[in-house]
Amino acid sequence: MTATIVKGDGWLRTLGFGSSTASYEITVRRSGADEAAPSADGVLTAEVGTMVEARHARRAVLVLEDGRAVGIDIRDLTPSGLAFTIRADSHRSIDIFL
Repeated sequence: MTATIVKGDGWLRTLGFGSSTASYEITVRRSGADEAAPSADGVLTAEVGTMVEARHARRAVLVLEDGRAVGIDIRDLTPSGLAFTIRADSHRSIDIFL
């Protein structure tokens, strides 16, 4: 298994509350014999109201530092920030991190 860590500053966007600046750290993992099955999860910090709204909705959009947007599923709101997983339908976008 190989892992790549991507850190940056971007935007957390939700449907109900709007958006706020966000700092993120994403770990992209490739596993398997051909390392062709990527998965990605991470944690981000943003304005509290935006993180609470995202946690309530269980999904949001993270706009990366380079302007690309990826859908995220929210796992939990912890003292470290908002824990998330890149949506399964966005896995084709994981290659932008590698």
